[in-house]
Amino acid sequence: DGEKLGSALKYEVSRGGSLFPHLYAPLAVDAAIWVRPLALGADGSHQFPKLEDE
Repeated sequence: DGEKLGSALKYEVSRGGSLFPHLYAPLAVDAAIWVRPLALGADGSHQFPKLEDE
């Protein structure tokens, strides 16, 4: 929930020109609106799921 993060959440322009959120504070547990496990691949890297709009 971005409103709970207050001024610590800043949107900055990425290399591609899109706005990207950066959090400049610890993430408070009560600000999370959902949590999902993030699987590790065979090489130990995180396997990110596709986003709904992809």
